[in-house]
Amino acid sequence: LRKGQMKEASEMKYGDKIEGQTWDDIIKVMTSATVRFELLSTVHTSPVTLDVQREGGVSTKGPRGGVFVMYNCARLHTLFDSYERGVEKGLYPEIPDGSQLDFSALKEEGEWLLLFNYIIPFSELLDQSGQALDREGGGARVNIKTEQICKFLVSLSKDFSSYYNRVHVLGVRTCSCVCVCF
Repeated sequence: LRKGQMKEASEMKYGDKIEGQTWDDIIKVMTSATVRFELLSTVHTSPVTLDVQREGGVSTKGPRGGVFVMYNCARLHTLFDSYERGVEKGLYPEIPDGSQLDFSALKEEGEWLLLFNYIIPFSELLDQSGQALDREGGGARVNIKTEQICKFLVSLSKDFSSYYNRVHVLGVRTCSCVCVCF
């Protein structure tokens, strides 16, 4: 069912080009990643419920949040790839070291939102999501909260997508969010 949904979504975006082994392989990988995201989005002490309803398109909630995260990951990859090509052509400056960041370049509210809600707290989230707990008998148990990371990624994707759709990210001048934050 998920594979059918992935193929349908790809056909809506790319039309009749969705044919052949290459596309089959891409859809297979995307389907696998989506199902993994669904599984990792569930608290490990809760039962896993897979929504196998045929209705509905790509959503940022529930089982299709992984598709939205992957879409925005691909969008970021394209953005950074374009940025790197622009740096090579001399259109954009190199990303400065952390000590040389100029936060006064952040003008948009969305840039501050991304900085304070995602970039700064990211390492703390990773620290909190995987903590080793001492166990009686000398062993250790690791409590990995993958659902927190998935929730973070969906939320980041929503806010980044909103920002991306409002602001011309790369053009003649560099987006301050890319230069300052990333």
